[in-house]
Amino acid sequence: MKKNKHIILFLFIGLQTFIFAQTEANFDKQIEKLNNYGKQIITSENDEGKYTANENYKTILKEVLEKNASFNYNFDSLKTISILKENDLKIYNWAIPLTDGTFKYFAFLQIRKSENEFNIIELIDKSATMKSPEYKMGTNKSWYGALYYKIIYEEKLGENYYTLLALDFNNLLTNKKIIDVVNISNSKAVKFGAPIFKMEGKRAKRRIIFEYAENVVMSLKYHQKIKVIVFDRLVPASSKLKGVYEYYGPALEVLDAYSLDKGQWNLIENIDIKLDPSLKDYIWKKPVEAIIK
Repeated sequence: MKKNKHIILFLFIGLQTFIFAQTEANFDKQIEKLNNYGKQIITSENDEGKYTANENYKTILKEVLEKNASFNYNFDSLKTISILKENDLKIYNWAIPLTDGTFKYFAFLQIRKSENEFNIIELIDKSATMKSPEYKMGTNKSWYGALYYKIIYEEKLGENYYTLLALDFNNLLTNKKIIDVVNISNSKAVKFGAPIFKMEGKRAKRRIIFEYAENVVMSLKYHQKIKVIVFDRLVPASSKLKGVYEYYGPALEVLDAYSLDKGQWNLIENIDIKLDPSLKDYIWKKPVEAIIK
């Protein structure tokens, strides 16, 4: 139940405010249906009910996204979903909290090809069966699923690349934070993961995954002013618990970062910067009971 409270809080109040240009299109009827199904996805007593509601949710959402006006539409009344937009990419992303404490993630990418032409791509979560995911490339059919909360678009990385920050509630013992990258080709095909996360003396990773205790807070934020991804360094409660991630948490006042240079993200340890309090994820320290009406 605690995990359900977390995801309800995340999806209802969000981690970021998104402002899109409002068009004359009106999706009120579809949004009402989506909100009803979204509520069922979270509150149904069994997984069968959650998955049934989810199939209905996907069908309606895809119909909405096939309307060109949806790319610039303000979906601020659409609940239980995270919506991010940057440059030519818009992501619609949500999750099913399963009764065993794990989560299944879902997403549609809406990719602008031209002013009046868009590609709609459904992502299929294969994270549960993906081996060595930090070194694995993915496609829309083999996606390392999570809830995205930030898109970073920097042309230094390449005009077809977007860096993504994500949260995975994982299970009853641990949460994960993720840095991933998606490459959208000129033909609008998508590939996740790229060997651009560099650590001195080590093999480059395709994505970065941080795993830590469910009851602690790990901050992973993009620092816009100096254009680095800043994060807490995770350590075990004792040296004997190395690799037992339910006992991992942030080291006190120790921050590392990834800095973008020459088309790759380079690790910088012990970065000399203090995170602004607004960048910290304090909200996750005290889950709030969300009431769905």
